[in-house]
Formats: sequence, structure tokens, C-alpha cells
Amino acid sequence: MGNEISAITEIAADAIDRLAITPAELLHAGIARRVFASIGVTATPTRVIHDRIATSSYSLTRRALLGAAGAMAAGLRTATDNADIRPFSNSRPGRFMIGAFNGLVGDRLAERSNDLAIRLAVRHRGKDVMCTRDELARTFPDATPKLAVFLHGLAETEEWWLRRRRDQEARCIGTRLHDDAGYTPVYVRYNTGLHVSENGKQFSEALESLAAAWPVSIQEIALIGHSMGGLVIRSSCHVGTLARHGWPMRTRQIITLGTPHHGAPLAKAVHAAAWALHAFPESEPMAHVLDTRSAGIRDMRLGALHDDDWREERFDDFADRRREIPLLPGCQYTFITATVTADPGHRLGALFGDLLVRTESASGLHRERVIPVDPSSVVHVGGLTHFDLLDHPLVYGVIRDVLSRSRPSPHVRSRRASLGSSVRAR
Repeated sequence: MGNEISAITEIAADAIDRLAITPAELLHAGIARRVFASIGVTATPTRVIHDRIATSSYSLTRRALLGAAGAMAAGLRTATDNADIRPFSNSRPGRFMIGAFNGLVGDRLAERSNDLAIRLAVRHRGKDVMCTRDELARTFPDATPKLAVFLHGLAETEEWWLRRRRDQEARCIGTRLHDDAGYTPVYVRYNTGLHVSENGKQFSEALESLAAAWPVSIQEIALIGHSMGGLVIRSSCHVGTLARHGWPMRTRQIITLGTPHHGAPLAKAVHAAAWALHAFPESEPMAHVLDTRSAGIRDMRLGALHDDDWREERFDDFADRRREIPLLPGCQYTFITATVTADPGHRLGALFGDLLVRTESASGLHRERVIPVDPSSVVHVGGLTHFDLLDHPLVYGVIRDVLSRSRPSPHVRSRRASLGSSVRAR
């Protein structure tokens, strides 16, 4: 049973502690240290008394807040007789909010077993689907031997794939793939605040269960990931191969959309800002606030895929110690990137990419390491933003052509570029 009202009460108190009480304590301590240091050793007795009183005061405030929140949450559960109360999960805007919340503090929610913490699951019409043969048969009565599994990005949910654009027909990419190429779309939701490697393990297990219980014999699987979803897919392929799972052998296509294979600029900027703010006692509270970002956001700095990539990470660590993760044998990879400029080769497009991920990173390029995909498998799309990649007709055309192994559609103008094909949005 889940009670989202009591869950938000608990996490609100935790947020007040992490974003208000603790920063205030750090600021107080930083100023006090500077003042007492300027006075000298004669201030030692006063400093000891001050520090003990301040520490006790903040500790009591924190304990009172968390205790009151815990009592209120328990009272809410008792008042509702532990009923399953999910006002947020029962509405689409509420589910969008939960997805964003998990992106920010999902690791914290999972640690506390908070009812707002998302658990990785196959989803259909806003509900979890158990990977049993009977339930999958009921959920997918028209199941085909070809699966297209969709994995969303940071702070998103599976419903981001199902948005309706004003400038296109109502059918989303998954539905169109079913109608045009015979793929059954399967959407997966996961906690984007967890480490990519943790989600990779969970996703691999879920795919194994899904493949074993699918209503018909599977011929091939296509994995399609937006942003962080592409990182989780690559991580899961490594995990699944090592675990000798069966689904990797059936996976024929992996398509990533705006995935920061070598990190995202914003995540790097936040890491650098936190490091700089740690340098001064007065700014350390702001560093603490930035340090509360989720593990998933931290992984976006370099595109971490393995536990070893983040295990020893510190706020002052800028080294790139990522392990080399091999590509899945016998699988065709396609990296779709976007630029906000109509011309993907424009300087502004190269600098800003799709506003959140630069083209080099989404293409698998790095000054010291390159993901070894065929250059012709990197497709650059001009005139789109990061979130346009989820549902733009031009992107669908590229995906359909990749999965059907056909030539580009006549309405799409393509040209060879230095790192693959390039397409302009109209």
C-alpha cells in the first residue's frame, strides 16, 4: 500500500533540513570560525561554549522537525487505515511531478523507502505491469514478435513519449512503429535519481523477465533511449552480457536520442560550481545545496555507466576514470543528435547542441575516447531541441528507417557529413 500524502510530508521535512537548516548551520559555523580566528587564541573558551550551544540548538531543531513530520506521517496513515492513497499517481500531471521529483532526489527517496520513490517497471496507461505471461497477454493482446522498448530520460516518465504535439498527428512514435513496422511498443519507467549503473542492473533484470514471459516468441528487440535512457541501456547491455541473460542475444538495434555519452554541460557546470563554493566558509552552504543533487544527476557529468565510475567520486574530483564499456556484439547502434540551429554544422549548433547535450557527446565523441560506432550510424538533426527528439516526425522517420533497414524517406533531405548523416527539420 502507498500513501503519497504521508510520503510528501516526510520528504518535505527532509528537504527543509537539507536546504534550510543544514545550510544555515554551515553558514553560522563558517562566520563564527572566521570571527574567532581573527580574535586569536584568547577566544578559545568562548568558541568552545558557542560551538556546543550552536550544535545543540541546530540538532534539537532538526530532531523536532523530523520527529514532527514522522508523527504527522504516521498519523495520516493511521487516519486513513493504511489505505492506498495516490492522488499524484492517479493523474497525468501528478505522475509528471513524481518523475521530476525522483530526478532531483530519487536516490534519497529510495534510501528512505518513501512511497514517492519510483520502482522500475513496464508501464501501460499509467499503471505498472507485472512481467508474467498472463498479465503481459492481457496488456498486449496484439503482441508481435518484435519489441521496441522505450526508456525515458532524466526527471521524465514513460508518458513523455506519449505527448501530443500540435504540429503532428496524435500517434506517438511507438504507435507509429507498431502500425508501420510491426513493433510492439513497451514503455519502462524508472527512478532517474539513482545511479545509471543501478538502473542498468534493474533494467537488465526487467528485460530478462519481459522476454521470458512475452506472449509470443521474440524475434528481435530494439532498445530506444532518450537522454539518460541511452546511458541506462548501454549499462544494462554490459550487465546483461556478464550475467548471461538471454535478451542481449535478441537485441538487434539500439537507438539513443540526445544521450550524453560523454556528459552534459549543465551537470559539469554544477559540479564545478559546487567545488568553487566549497572554497569559502560563507559560500559553503550553497555548495551543500548543490551537493544534494541526486546520484543520477551526478552521473550525467561524464556519462558514468559502471559502479566504479562513481564509487570514489568527490566534490573536488575532476578526473575521468570511467571504465570502457564494450558495445553489444551483433547489435546495430544508432546515435541521433540534435542542434537548435537548422544547420547542424553551424558554430552555435556545435556549441549549444540541443540546449542540454552537445553534439560531440551525443555522437559518442571525446578528445580521449570515442565510442566505436560506424560513422554512418550517427545521425545529426538540425533545428530541434533536446525534448523535440521524443516525438518529432523527422526523428520518427529516422527511427523507422533504421528499424526497417530502408532508405531514408523521400520527404527527408539527407547528406553525408564528417560523422554520419545529417538531416534538417523543416
